[in-house]
Amino acid sequence: MPNVVFEKLVVRSFSLDWLEVSWQISSTTLDPFDFNWYIERSESPMGPWDPMGGPFSDRYRFVDNRVNLLHRWRDLYYRLRSERKADTSDVVYSSAVSLHAEPDLIACEIQMQERTLLREYTGRRCWVFPARTFGQHCPACFDGSGKGATMRKMRSGCLTCYDTGWVRGFLDPIELWIQFDPSPKSVQNMGTGTTQQSNTTARLGNFPRLKPDDIIVEAENRRWRVVQANATERLRSVVKQEPQLHEIVKGDIEFQLPIDVESLRDLNPSPERNFSNPQNLESFEDEAFANWIKSYGY
Repeated sequence: MPNVVFEKLVVRSFSLDWLEVSWQISSTTLDPFDFNWYIERSESPMGPWDPMGGPFSDRYRFVDNRVNLLHRWRDLYYRLRSERKADTSDVVYSSAVSLHAEPDLIACEIQMQERTLLREYTGRRCWVFPARTFGQHCPACFDGSGKGATMRKMRSGCLTCYDTGWVRGFLDPIELWIQFDPSPKSVQNMGTGTTQQSNTTARLGNFPRLKPDDIIVEAENRRWRVVQANATERLRSVVKQEPQLHEIVKGDIEFQLPIDVESLRDLNPSPERNFSNPQNLESFEDEAFANWIKSYGY
């Protein structure tokens, strides 16, 4: 059965204490009171999502006053969920929105071309783990209980927070295409020995928006930490990103972050068109035309 369709979701605020989410629904003959609406929030456009309000019906504005906007790199995303009262299995979701500048037509075209270039020619399939910036403090490695608690980190190599200080450490991984620059190899002499250093830069489209401490994983299990996130903008809308990356030392706790891939054997991290020749003679169905091509030495 048809469900309501949310549109024109907007996040706005001139305060550090709240964010306002407003929306509309498409013109319909459905009765909005036949549905329960819920609003959900996440630090990542791909979740996981936390319920923030609902159920409600025929309401088109929500004010989230349980926010902390003092963290400079934190992005909060919102989406709406519509659930039919008579059939709770009939559920639809809106797209995710955040307090970002809306791209104009030129910016949308640039974003599309950048994504196409990376996906079809220059990029490699990777996964990014957005770092959490708030939540439950890790009880396994923080001194945060009892009288005289210091809230200081007491250990490293924690599988509960992956050394971030927040339980579960990172949000769900997001698959994307990235172009990496060659990474120079260097050795740094330390008091306890030498360390192998590797840093590089990369390029990706506008989604997802990276921030420092996010983790990027390549198909060859090279793992990188975002050190600096640079972006190209048009009218304050991001169209391209060029982060600076530091390669994580093998054996560090970030290598315990799990990635669920259905079939490693069938995983193709590079664009397929880079490994096939569309002018291969075997693809010609007309044998006479193929022989004519051969006569010219091709």
